[in-house]
Amino acid sequence: MSDGTEGTPPPPSPDWELAGRRTVRFAVAYAFAAAAVIPLFSYATRNPIDGVTVQALLVIANIVISALLLGVILGLLVCMVVWLVQTARLAYGAPSTGHLGYWGIVAFGLLFVAAYLPSPGLSPDAALLVSAGERLLGVILLIAGVTHTRRWIGRRAGPVPTGEAQGVMSGQPTSDDWSAAWDPDVERDIERRRDR
Repeated sequence: MSDGTEGTPPPPSPDWELAGRRTVRFAVAYAFAAAAVIPLFSYATRNPIDGVTVQALLVIANIVISALLLGVILGLLVCMVVWLVQTARLAYGAPSTGHLGYWGIVAFGLLFVAAYLPSPGLSPDAALLVSAGERLLGVILLIAGVTHTRRWIGRRAGPVPTGEAQGVMSGQPTSDDWSAAWDPDVERDIERRRDR
């Protein structure tokens, strides 16, 4: 295959590793942003709103947190799709129950939708806590599943090669970047200037 040995699947790409890390990071950011909503709406449902200032602050905070949630959920969605596609392309097999990362993504999706469905018979404050609990449980299951699958595949694949190991240019300059050996004209010009 890619390393010259027969029967050995190619190692996971750095893109797979990066998508897995970013899925976990976006999930954590989503958990924090979703948790920020709890005190805001808890305050709004428990206390009567007296002044215009408090109402304006609640609206501004809601807009900011909603924008953060939208950005994080879009980033999480993109990273999950990339990670799913990359994981499906790997040739390392799967446990008999399937990859827990797939199950975690399904559980996150179901709990995400359930968190936005109205809970009958609950006060607004209790409904807020139930939906926050559903979101938090979904994030925990997502992170646990993706992390488990990454480790399961990592144990079978060995270390994931970095971009430099695959010949991808790094953004960090090295001493080879300043070598003019690749162009004889440039090397002669450097030597001529050095001799001045």
